[in-house]
Amino acid sequence: MNLFPYILGPVWVLDVTLTPDGHTIAAWRCRAGCEPQQTDYDSAAVARGVAAVTVSGHGTVAKPAGSQLAARVAADTATFLSTESARQLAFVRRERLHGVLAELTGAGIHPQAVFVALAPDAAAARWREGFRWRQLLRPTAEGSSLAQAVVRRVALPVLGFFLCLLAANAALAPSLGTRSRTLQAELSVRERTASTAADVTTRQRALLEEFSAQPSVPRAVLCDRITAAVPEQVVLTRLAVEPLAVRFEAGKPLQRQERTAVVAGTAPAADDVSAFVERLAGAARCRTVRLTNVERERDAERLVFRIEIGL
Repeated sequence: MNLFPYILGPVWVLDVTLTPDGHTIAAWRCRAGCEPQQTDYDSAAVARGVAAVTVSGHGTVAKPAGSQLAARVAADTATFLSTESARQLAFVRRERLHGVLAELTGAGIHPQAVFVALAPDAAAARWREGFRWRQLLRPTAEGSSLAQAVVRRVALPVLGFFLCLLAANAALAPSLGTRSRTLQAELSVRERTASTAADVTTRQRALLEEFSAQPSVPRAVLCDRITAAVPEQVVLTRLAVEPLAVRFEAGKPLQRQERTAVVAGTAPAADDVSAFVERLAGAARCRTVRLTNVERERDAERLVFRIEIGL
């Protein structure tokens, strides 16, 4: 079903009655599904809407649709304007309509269709049945008039629709804004969580690689060489290769004293500590030897020392 003509609204049907010396025009307002209403002919009102013309009176002839004369008339469209209805072909010479059409054009009325001997409601129904969308795009005065009528018809509903959208937007904007901010906050939390998880994974892989890396000298061999240099009077309390620099905390990168060994212990005298340092300095793989701390134990006669060895 073609709904557009019904959306377009009522059709003005101009009932033109031809007389020997002129014509008369009666205006009918035809709405789909309703009886046509005759009104006073107002050319300005008709020009703003959709108009169709039905012609009757002097000069119109009706013949059976199956007759030879009707066939010749239907074939000669340049001379005759014809309309078939109820097995009758009504026609009129086009030259008889020149004055009527010129008057309508001068009043700004461009009929969308011209019928012969049709009732106003039948003429409106015939035009609705034959309407096609491409008629709006015709580069003619009729097409332009139809397009302007469509624009005037739909302008107010479209404006009302957009006003309703603006009102709905104004009413829903606060809640939508709150929801948007909530979603953005949730998205930020998820992004931070994902970033933290990625950082943790990266640190775990780096830590695994650090512990998996093989040193140039095995730690066991290095520890054997350090312990071999310990004098008899010295007692070791700690031997650590690349120990942690600070206390390890979850979520923070692991920091170690790279290429460093730490030795701590006790000795009865400073000479024993010095001898130990000299032996370490002469040992292989000990690049530097530094005594970082030496002090006497409380309530004891032994010295406590700490030595850092650069590897």
